[in-house]
Amino acid sequence: MNRPKETIAKVLAAALVGLAALLGIVLLLQSNDWSNAATTWTAFGSIATVAAAVVAIWTLIALKQDSADRTRPVMVAELRAAVLTHDAEFVVTNVGQSVARNVKVDFDPPIPVLEGAAAVGLGTPYLQRRYSRVIPTFPPGLVLYNSYQDAKDNDEPTPDDFTVTINYSDTQGRTYTDGYDLTIDVLKGHAASYPGNTDDKGMRRRAIRALEAIARGVGRH
Repeated sequence: MNRPKETIAKVLAAALVGLAALLGIVLLLQSNDWSNAATTWTAFGSIATVAAAVVAIWTLIALKQDSADRTRPVMVAELRAAVLTHDAEFVVTNVGQSVARNVKVDFDPPIPVLEGAAAVGLGTPYLQRRYSRVIPTFPPGLVLYNSYQDAKDNDEPTPDDFTVTINYSDTQGRTYTDGYDLTIDVLKGHAASYPGNTDDKGMRRRAIRALEAIARGVGRH
């Protein structure tokens, strides 16, 4: 995001150095009577005008690029710890300011393709199917979740370490590629409180406490 500002600074610095050099040449010519003063200063003024125009053009280009960078879509892939479970979730979201189009998510190594009895009771087939296709439109703020692994006792055939590459474009047709190296090891050290009272009575108590917490939160707004 700071690249356009750096470009402007470099252009301005180069222009100032060039103008200083020209001024030095003009003063040298005048001091040695090598050139008519009026002619020399006229030439210097013309060159300065051209230099100022070049700086202005580069500044406009840099500002346009800066605006495009600030409003572009930005696709992010990550592994998150699921709420109240040991599960790891694979999450893709658009954290940018505009719509991403033709989003293609690729895994390396690839997600296994499971069929028939091998796919029963697993989340891997859903993950593989979802990202085997191009997503035509991905608006800002949209979040896609998929179960990836149980960080404590895994039975999913998904890799522990993998790379995700996301190719997409914006509404102007500009293309982007973002890559993420992910590992399940980050979540294996995750410390959290998991409910142990999963019987009917315990579940009812937890539901009541959850509703009370929601009511308190709503009441504060």
